Amino acid sequence: MIRLLTFSFLLFLSLETYAQILPTSHGVHHKKSSSGSGSNNILVIAGGGGGEIYQVSVHSGIDASISESGNAGYNGTSGGTGGGGGSSTRGGGGGGYLTDGGEDSRRLGSKGKSFANGGQGGTKNNSDSNTGDGGFGGGGASIRISNNIGDQGAGGGGGYSGGGGAGANNTSHGGGGGSYNSGSNQTNTTHPNGNTGHGKVIITKGGLTWTFTNCGVSGKDGPTQSNCDSSYSGGSLDGSITVNDGIQQWAVPSDGTYTIKAYGAQGGTQTSFNYSVHGGGRGAIIQGDFSLSAGDVLKILVGHQPIDVAWLNGGGGGTFVIKN
Repeated sequence: MIRLLTFSFLLFLSLETYAQILPTSHGVHHKKSSSGSGSNNILVIAGGGGGEIYQVSVHSGIDASISESGNAGYNGTSGGTGGGGGSSTRGGGGGGYLTDGGEDSRRLGSKGKSFANGGQGGTKNNSDSNTGDGGFGGGGASIRISNNIGDQGAGGGGGYSGGGGAGANNTSHGGGGGSYNSGSNQTNTTHPNGNTGHGKVIITKGGLTWTFTNCGVSGKDGPTQSNCDSSYSGGSLDGSITVNDGIQQWAVPSDGTYTIKAYGAQGGTQTSFNYSVHGGGRGAIIQGDFSLSAGDVLKILVGHQPIDVAWLNGGGGGTFVIKN
């Protein structure tokens, strides 16, 4: 009897010890601890849509993902995972939170940059007017080699994990970027959710509302201090925003629970044909509630929709809200 009790006690201790060293896994949209690099904590990230090419048929992955993984670009170029950038066999991969997207070695610079590396959109080949830059927020640029329709692809969207750049043919749309939410009372949606155009962030507390925009700027680079000063003049954000390399910084005015709603940007839409039934991939809308303290500094990168071009478009930028 004593031996049996001793064995049972030791087995209990062994199971308890084993359980403590097992990794904890989280459901995609369950509330979880904020994470980030350095002293930053992710609050919400809304993925941007993939870029559209000049074809009617659009693969379902062109819209942003509400999971943490980016969607694949058409023809099997995988989206990023775990905060990484999307891959590329032609079009530039979308940038993630931590790492840049992939790129074709013949078009260096087409990858979308990660939030950690500034979030700039990928750069197109300036000699080809039928290709487009990616949007600020990590959108990948589109590429075409030697005017060959079999050697081209649209860009992936930026996000927590980047969307895959499109593969090599004339139906190759980019993949949408992934999203992230560490808040409570979550609402996370992708197309059809009514979200088109540039990204934005709406923060509310009680009867107060603060709306953060692209400050009137399009394309691969973020707004300047002057852009945002002009855009917010006379409103609730007048004089309260500091812009560093396109990223807006805002100090929380008082303690309390804030609802943060982030909109990812739409990918670029082809303009050469009038029968586009979808347009560039649509960005996600990610919303959650957060307990914040007066003086907390939020870094807000509002994703840009790329400038639309005729044939091959860049991916839309993800929208990021990070607590410093």
